[in-house]
Amino acid sequence: MTKRNLVVLSRRGRDSIDAGCWDLIGRSADVTVVQRDHAPDRLEAIKLLASADLIGSTNLCLPLVDADLLDGLPRLRGIVLYATGYDHLDVDLLHARGVGLSVLPDYATNAVAEHSMAMLLALSSRLHLAHDRSRGVAPGYASLRGMELFGRTLGVVGLGRIGTRVAELAGAFGMRVIGTDIDPSAVERALTRGTPMGELPWLLSGSDVVAVCASHRFGARPALGREELGELRQGALLTNVTRAALVDTAAAVAAVRSGRLRGYAVDDIVLDPAVDGDLLDSGRVLQTGHSAWWKDEVLDRGSRMWGERLLAAVEGRPLDTVTWPGGVVTERVVSVVSQTSGPARVGVLR
Repeated sequence: MTKRNLVVLSRRGRDSIDAGCWDLIGRSADVTVVQRDHAPDRLEAIKLLASADLIGSTNLCLPLVDADLLDGLPRLRGIVLYATGYDHLDVDLLHARGVGLSVLPDYATNAVAEHSMAMLLALSSRLHLAHDRSRGVAPGYASLRGMELFGRTLGVVGLGRIGTRVAELAGAFGMRVIGTDIDPSAVERALTRGTPMGELPWLLSGSDVVAVCASHRFGARPALGREELGELRQGALLTNVTRAALVDTAAAVAAVRSGRLRGYAVDDIVLDPAVDGDLLDSGRVLQTGHSAWWKDEVLDRGSRMWGERLLAAVEGRPLDTVTWPGGVVTERVVSVVSQTSGPARVGVLR
């Protein structure tokens, strides 16, 4: 039986995958490891991947996967992504071209949920600004006045793995938790756990704090735009630990400046310091640069899980598939923001 060709793209090279998986993968595939710290452009990617039946890649090293790239990779049958979110990939295009996609849906759940709470605690306690004040770099107009979370209502947008864990952690702080989700099974599970559920406008108007924990679909518009943010209580806090694109940044900035939002935290870098540096200096916007997942345990768990999924793919039994040739779907990963002409609808990443 002819072995499949697997090309692995990673900044850490072989160290990105648990050592115990390498021998097993090598028995079923001819493996090429490309160690690099950025994604190749289209021409370079076609040269590197021309012989690949399967690609294993981190987000950092994954080239832009569009029709032109796929035209140059006629042998490609699957991508095993070292990531949970895949909103940068056109799943419909992959499906049409017979290219599978496998992901790691649960390798960073706890870390990301804890990061969501850390962002909320920073906004409510002004901890990040207090640190800057102690260093003499906070502006004089920046206030350290915060708010208690105990007794406040937290609205969780998306009650999947991450959102459910955030709800549990918030409960430990004495917060009342409500939620919203478009997935009926998620709604049922949340109601069973005692979490009140409703539509997005109801959640926004009834929350002191909103935590966005949903995933994002390729090409979808923000779930929280100017209209949705206008539903928030005056002086609410907003955190977004999953994808920056779920919140309209310009609308969030306007809401912070108007006082509708007391603070906004996002696990990305979305503001230009030359334009909105005052919001960063005063701690009213907190950016954490997509670092929520960057934890010791997550790296260990991810290297093992990625190795297991690469092995499963080369052996023809892919795991945690979003789409895969031949209809092999072992776990459907649900996109969460539907592309409708009406208001955005929000669900969760399973």
